[in-house]
Amino acid sequence: MRMNDVTTRPDPMIPCKPGAEDLEAMNNRITWMEMLYKLEGRDKPDHPQRGLYTGLHKRHFSTFPGTDEN
Repeated sequence: MRMNDVTTRPDPMIPCKPGAEDLEAMNNRITWMEMLYKLEGRDKPDHPQRGLYTGLHKRHFSTFPGTDEN
């Protein structure tokens, strides 16, 4: 995928409907957070932040191409 493709497509995690009515966007967010949770090993019993999703997006927002924090 070219970088231009990433910047011209709509963000699949931004809802198009009010509140949590955009189920596709909400499911994409859940999938994203689960991936980050497992990437950090927070699913392991000995991880000090096991069970916490706090700070995952902020820590990893620029790790992947095409992401940016507003």
